[in-house]
Amino acid sequence: MTNITAVLTADHRYQDRLFAAATQAAEQGDWSACHAQFDAFLRALKQHMKIEEEVLFPAFEQASGISGGPTWVMRQEHQQMLAALDRIAAAIAAANTEDFRALAQSFAGLMAAHSTKEEHVLYPLCDEVLPGLNGEKLQEMASQPSAAAPGASRRS
Repeated sequence: MTNITAVLTADHRYQDRLFAAATQAAEQGDWSACHAQFDAFLRALKQHMKIEEEVLFPAFEQASGISGGPTWVMRQEHQQMLAALDRIAAAIAAANTEDFRALAQSFAGLMAAHSTKEEHVLYPLCDEVLPGLNGEKLQEMASQPSAAAPGASRRS
């Protein structure tokens, strides 16, 4: 049995590899490969956000009684990240290397800071507060078709 931190941190590393592959393809001018890698990254990231926003964060909030703290910050950052990814998608569609490079560099910093907070603060807290919710159970719950898209029910 693996804990929440291990499973979701491994998911971050997978997403990092996909984004790096998209960036490398853009630098080589291979916009078709860039688009394919970016789409794979976006699907993986949205699934990750779904797991967090629909399963992990509500379970943490209920168990801890904290709803305006770290989970609120993470939801806000998810929205910022998705908005930044819309701009990156536009740069890919336009095959604009200069715009892509600048936007991707900015996004990579945002994503790294976000992941660090989750991996070193929020996930360990979740492992502590939610001992019955292991990594496998988290993924299983998120794969149920009744779950909505990230951010669909929570906007500020």
